[in-house]
Amino acid sequence: MLSGTAAPGDVVELFYNSVSTGLTANADATTGEFGFGFPATQPGAYHVQTASDLSDPIDLKLKPILTRRMAGLRYPGNRLVLKGRLRPASAGSLTLRVGTRHWHVNVKQDGHYTAVVPTDRLGRHRARLLLEPHAGFKGFTRRKDYRILAPALSTGARERAVLALERRLAALRHLVRGGPNGYYAYDTYEAVLAFQKVHGMARTGRVSRGVWRVLGRAKVPKARVARGNHVEVSKTRQVLYEVRKGKVVRITHVSTGATGNTPVGKFHVYGKVPGLNGSGMYYSLFFTGAFAIHGYHSVPAYQASHGCVRTPMWFAPGFYDRWAVGTTIYIFA
Repeated sequence: MLSGTAAPGDVVELFYNSVSTGLTANADATTGEFGFGFPATQPGAYHVQTASDLSDPIDLKLKPILTRRMAGLRYPGNRLVLKGRLRPASAGSLTLRVGTRHWHVNVKQDGHYTAVVPTDRLGRHRARLLLEPHAGFKGFTRRKDYRILAPALSTGARERAVLALERRLAALRHLVRGGPNGYYAYDTYEAVLAFQKVHGMARTGRVSRGVWRVLGRAKVPKARVARGNHVEVSKTRQVLYEVRKGKVVRITHVSTGATGNTPVGKFHVYGKVPGLNGSGMYYSLFFTGAFAIHGYHSVPAYQASHGCVRTPMWFAPGFYDRWAVGTTIYIFA
């Protein structure tokens, strides 16, 4: 509503950016008061005039509409976004601030936007969307509080947090059989165990708040030999890395020789034996003498084999198919 006073009984005409809107109003015959009610869809300068007078312009600034909602998994390291729409899309530019960190937010032509919210830190956070207005619009800030959760998890759990855990492990190259499915089965336990080994944590296979904290900030580990395609085994950490083009692409937990007799060095796969043999070795890849990488029914968190590199049974067939005779195997102390 634009209102004012003029000479009683005068006809008042409304102008937008010096162009007549075609709207007129009659000033009250007694008080001279008048008003214009209309939907304001564009910012700009408005003024009124009568046959004998002209008002100063009023610069009308509009307050845009900004919607927002959270979508995604509110667990460490998972994708969580703030999404919505800015109307009109040309009203200004958006910046996302969380604590001391800030990012520019891309707004599409139709006004829709998606801003990735950080999930690397546990606890409560406040996301703020700041609108830096363009000419004719008002700036403002919209807030959205959220919390990054860290529930205790162990085998048998079935909940959204398990799906978030498995997705995060997969992003860090720790395999879960068949991909994330939201069920904390033995393969999830083994993936957690491998993660704990890689990061020098207690080898429990269970997820505590401390494990979530590391999950939120962890990165894919680097290969010891950062070139080519090969397999790396660490006797200290009891893990196996599959490396492609110098990058770690898969990680699993293993168990090497109980007496420390698994040989250290650079080897090559010289023979492959599919299926289960009489010693319980499953899908074996021999790399020197009688030493092989193979699946086994028992793969504890510590060194327990006769000298071979044991892997989980479910992991062995795929590993067998992915690596051919001649594959380079590095065994590190």
